[in-house]
Amino acid sequence: RPIVPREWSDTTLASLSFGYGISITPVQMAAAMGALTNGGRYVPLSLRKGGLPRTAEPRRVVSEQTSLTLLDLMRRNVVRGSGTRADAPGLRVGGKTGSANKLVGGRYSPAAALGPFAAVFPTDGPVTARRYSILILMDEPQTYPKTGGFVAAPAVGRIADRIAPFLNIPRRGDRWATATGEKIPQPDEVAQ
Repeated sequence: RPIVPREWSDTTLASLSFGYGISITPVQMAAAMGALTNGGRYVPLSLRKGGLPRTAEPRRVVSEQTSLTLLDLMRRNVVRGSGTRADAPGLRVGGKTGSANKLVGGRYSPAAALGPFAAVFPTDGPVTARRYSILILMDEPQTYPKTGGFVAAPAVGRIADRIAPFLNIPRRGDRWATATGEKIPQPDEVAQ
C-alpha cells in the first residue's frame, strides 16, 4: 500500500495534484503504469516464473479510450516534451517524468532529488497490443538539472533500443505518429 499522510489538509490535497504528499515504491509505479497503458486493466505484478497465480484476475481501472489517450500523451511527451531523451528510433517510446525533491527533516530539499522516468513501448497499435514498460529511478543524481527527463530518460531510450530485437519489436518509420494514429506537428509546422 502507498504511504499516505495521516491527516489530509488543504495543503496535502493541493500537493497531491502535482505528485507530492504520497509515496509509492517503484514496483507500485510499474503496476500503475501497466494498468494505464494496457487498455485500462490492473494486473498484479509477479516475479514468479510462469506469471500470475490463477486467482489473480485483472480488473478495469480506466476505460480503453482513457488508456489510448494516455499512450498518445506519453508518446507526445517523448517526441516534443520533457521526455525527448528517451526516444529510440522507430520504437515509438512513450513516457513520463516524475521528478521530485525528497523530504529531508520535514521539508522538501532540492539537493536531495529523485529523477524517475516511466516509459512504455511501442505506443502504437490497439490497446490490447503487447507493450513493455521500463522504469528508471535516479536517486539523488549528481548532475544538473536533476529531472527525470534529463537523468533517467536517456537510459530508457538506450534500454529500449537494446532489448527491442530480443522482443521482436519491429521499428517503424514515422516518428511523428501517435498511439491514436494522429500526427504530432513537426517544429516547422508549429511555427506557421
